[in-house]
Amino acid sequence: MVKVPAEDLAKYDLSSHSAKGHRTQIREALGFRPATRADEERLTGWLADEVCPVELVEDRPREALLVQCRSDRIEPSGRIERIVAAARARADRVFCAQTVACLCEACARRLLDLVAEGNEDGTALLASLKRDPGAVGPDSLLTEITKLTAVRQPGLSR
Repeated sequence: MVKVPAEDLAKYDLSSHSAKGHRTQIREALGFRPATRADEERLTGWLADEVCPVELVEDRPREALLVQCRSDRIEPSGRIERIVAAARARADRVFCAQTVACLCEACARRLLDLVAEGNEDGTALLASLKRDPGAVGPDSLLTEITKLTAVRQPGLSR
């Protein structure tokens, strides 16, 4: 406990040379060390492999990272959000690669055809299928018939 009134702490300049020295003293007294780039990479991998695949609640990977830093006696860097985002992206890539690896070749080709940009308007078939048909009329009816025809093409309907 520092026994300093809260209003005095608000006046403390955290970017000053003294503050940096105080942080070093506090780290040494508590047995912590600053995070290194190697720590960040290791923590990103750990989050991607162990936490992100099972935690779908937005704040949980961040909380898990802070707990792990405390356990490892590492002072969290100012890059926590970046580490969490990188871990989520890595976990997503692994999940997608594993999912695609489980699909048969024909299924994978059909899925790729759905997202390939090859329609008359330059969009992916899936995007055009999801589009709202709008008001009922001859034009919207023809558009929906075109969508159905595209889905029924060989390789997509099953």
